[in-house]
Amino acid sequence: MVGQLRPGNFNPADRTDYGPFANSMAEAMDNALRTLMVNDGLPDLKTDPNDPEVRDRRRLFVAIARGVVAHLDARAGAIHVKLPDSTVLPAAIDVDMG
Repeated sequence: MVGQLRPGNFNPADRTDYGPFANSMAEAMDNALRTLMVNDGLPDLKTDPNDPEVRDRRRLFVAIARGVVAHLDARAGAIHVKLPDSTVLPAAIDVDMG
């Protein structure tokens, strides 16, 4: 099975549609930050899709995730994984920049 890296994106036609953000690396970053905030006794982050601060925060995570994926993609030859000889790997990992 081929894995897919999804950095995340936004729907430019609808500022409250976070469909392209869902299940992405950026959403995972947003969730991790929210968990860290709550675990440290700090207030949970806003999640209202109509709040511009929510979109600003998520835009930062989309930018970071896109940068990470682009960096890894440009340096794919630098990543070496050694597995037992009997392990079968996919030919490639798909990257969806959308």
